[in-house]
Amino acid sequence: MLIDSHIHLQDIQDQGVRADLLSRAAEVQVGKLMCNGIRPEDWSLVDEISRGNDRVVPFFGVHPWYADKVGPGWDVELERLLQREEAGIGEIGLDKVRKEVSYARQTEVFHRQIQIAGRLSKPMAIHCVRAWGDLLNILRSNLTPGSRFMMHSFHGSPEMLRNFLELGAYISFSWKILCHGTEEIMNLIRQVPMDRLLLETDFPYTEPHRMGTDITAGKYFECLRGVYSLAARAKEIEEGELEKKVWENGAAFLHRTSEHPKGLSAQQTAE
Repeated sequence: MLIDSHIHLQDIQDQGVRADLLSRAAEVQVGKLMCNGIRPEDWSLVDEISRGNDRVVPFFGVHPWYADKVGPGWDVELERLLQREEAGIGEIGLDKVRKEVSYARQTEVFHRQIQIAGRLSKPMAIHCVRAWGDLLNILRSNLTPGSRFMMHSFHGSPEMLRNFLELGAYISFSWKILCHGTEEIMNLIRQVPMDRLLLETDFPYTEPHRMGTDITAGKYFECLRGVYSLAARAKEIEEGELEKKVWENGAAFLHRTSEHPKGLSAQQTAE
């Protein structure tokens, strides 16, 4: 069974493509799709899509790009949506490249969402661009015991990888990161313990910082199969074994079905 740990179904503008993707998911054994809202304006659609298909797990959050757009009461609405049994907070985080959005405001909104996640015991999907040190310090200071979070489309340094793993992070690699196949990225995925690895398409954002040009159900499944194939090659294991491990990790991330040791390096915990 496959799991896509990060997708934006609400941003597929052609409803026919979205419907085709979801109807074919069962045929190709896609068991869960974690659908991330990125601003209050798309939360209702994420909610609607997930209520219409039990394979879709809704994540609601304020992406750092939109931190300066939220008005009063945004956090109250976020908490209301998170009352569902299976739901997470995402996509949230920090982004220093997006200079037109106040970094102080990004940090404030991120802090608030971490607080909500901790109080409601919800998993978090975290975005980070060129703010690794700040992000690490915030997480170290604000995570509550038992917090679950994943680093979405990870592309940080080996040192940062070790730091996040020590905090209990799940590390997710996207199609657009792995498809380039650089040795640096392949080495990163090799350093992630098998019980912390997640995989994603980030569909329809299959190109850096933007949507892909081919937004079809066929392209989606090509990306999903591709990211699993590339990860299996990097980890030097059979795809079937990888699929089983990633599925178990997704269940643990969503529902805390297992506990991971803290304070161990990737080398110490890797299989």
